[in-house]
Amino acid sequence: MDEGSPTARTRMFITAVVVGLASGSNYVYSGYAPQLASTLDITSTDSNLIGLGGNLGMYITGPIWGLVVDRRGPQLPLLCASVLNFVGYTAVRAFYNGILPIRSAPDQPAARPLIFLLALFMFMTGSAGSAGLTAAMNAVAKSYPDRSRAAYTGAVLAGFGLSAFLFSMLGHFIFHGEAGGLLLLLSIGTSAPHLIGSFIIKPYPPPESEDQHEVHDGQPLDDEQECALARQVSLSATAEGQVFGRRSSELDVELLDDSPSASDPLIRKPPHNRSDSTVSLPPTQIHFTPLEAMRKTDFHIIYAVLAILCGVGLEWINNVGAVTLALARDGWDYDSHLVAEYQARQVATISVFNCLGRILGGVMSDTLKLRFGIKRIWFLPLVALMFLGSEIAVLNTTEVAHLWLVSASLGLAYGTLFNVMPMLVLEWFGMTYFSSNWGFVSTAPIIGGNVFNLIFGRVYDSNTVGRVGAPEGIVSSGVNLLRSHTRAAAVLGHLTPRSAVAAAAVAATAPVAPGGGGGGDRAHECLLGPACFTTAFQISALGCIVALGLSIVAGVRRERAARRDKLARAARVVPS
Repeated sequence: MDEGSPTARTRMFITAVVVGLASGSNYVYSGYAPQLASTLDITSTDSNLIGLGGNLGMYITGPIWGLVVDRRGPQLPLLCASVLNFVGYTAVRAFYNGILPIRSAPDQPAARPLIFLLALFMFMTGSAGSAGLTAAMNAVAKSYPDRSRAAYTGAVLAGFGLSAFLFSMLGHFIFHGEAGGLLLLLSIGTSAPHLIGSFIIKPYPPPESEDQHEVHDGQPLDDEQECALARQVSLSATAEGQVFGRRSSELDVELLDDSPSASDPLIRKPPHNRSDSTVSLPPTQIHFTPLEAMRKTDFHIIYAVLAILCGVGLEWINNVGAVTLALARDGWDYDSHLVAEYQARQVATISVFNCLGRILGGVMSDTLKLRFGIKRIWFLPLVALMFLGSEIAVLNTTEVAHLWLVSASLGLAYGTLFNVMPMLVLEWFGMTYFSSNWGFVSTAPIIGGNVFNLIFGRVYDSNTVGRVGAPEGIVSSGVNLLRSHTRAAAVLGHLTPRSAVAAAAVAATAPVAPGGGGGGDRAHECLLGPACFTTAFQISALGCIVALGLSIVAGVRRERAARRDKLARAARVVPS
């Protein structure tokens, strides 16, 4: 069969979408994290450290996999992703089932080296997701022309966003929300598509495409400019930067140099010493290296905004399971199956709206920019407001049945953020070093995710039974219940007064919860409802306000730079 045939290309595309679905599995962590923490009897902070391992794997290894894909093709990363996923999720399941112990003795706390080992296995799954997505986007973006590339790469990105929804729903349907079954599904369901994809996914030469008409800052380009600029769309910004890397950028520069209009001040490659005049140039004419970009104030602003907003998003994604449990339980008692169902719903809701945000955010920002001349930077304050709205919503949510509204708004904001940010990096710092620049910017979630997740863990742990005891009503009822038994026992001589008091304290602080599940002394559980996490989300809301302010500052800076550039260009115009 002709490898460039539409059939081969279509088969590759379908496989790439499936690989995309298998690559976003780290977002399912919140669906089984509470059960994992309860079974292993670890703190919320430790649970967050384990989840952060997956996030670190996803964000740290992205630039590395991009380099490997660019030099070796998608096959090797896909094969590595298959192995990493299988080993990672199988090991986590072994810890959950007790095959691998988390503590040296039953009465000892969880060993710190084993906690970090568990986080390392999660790191492997995150790295596998990064490898799979990069490889799939590489092949798809290289196999379709400019006029349709955004739609095809958008489908792969949408699959990535729907990954958590798919696995959480399948896990709930097949294993009824049991974490061990979900981990088994993840180990097989993520490794198999990557393994199959390593034999099928590879770039196919795209057919000839018609010239594309680009609009920059609301103004159509003329025919001479068209030859130097292919249409870049929000949905494929991240992928195309990782896909083409240095080689495609060098091709763009060659087109500029060979163009008959290369001497035109608006077309020729800008000099090494750049100024704010690049604000109105298309991405193929901007050539900031990572070191040069880091010297720009705008780089640090968007880095800080991404760190804050992505940190807020990861805080909710990783801890929505704990929030669901805190709101769903009635004291010690709760229905574990019902809680698992609510947790699966939250994961699915986040996943679906994350996908919608990646699609709708690109359409909206493109429309505002291309039709109304509104710079894309002004979409960033709107995203910050969306995050702030989600934090206000969670602070006012006291019923678990209403929690889906928070997950929907947060998922939509999170998906939109990762649609807009790559395009800002592309437009501000150029196509030539886009992969490297975005690779550095995309390390921001490591900082933000660590900070906000650790804040949540510390706040939650500070309100657990082991720190503050059980709520007074529950304690008193436990004491009263045991008092009636210990009085009779004391009369019969079975208990001394001192032993009766000790028994009452044990019963008051660690009763058995019917249907509640869990293990150990249950000192790591929080029974205070919204008070378990309110302080953490108040801090997150303040972070969103800071991000909103920084976004507005960035917009004002770009507008001022655009005005200065317009005046400078007008001064250089020579009458014909």
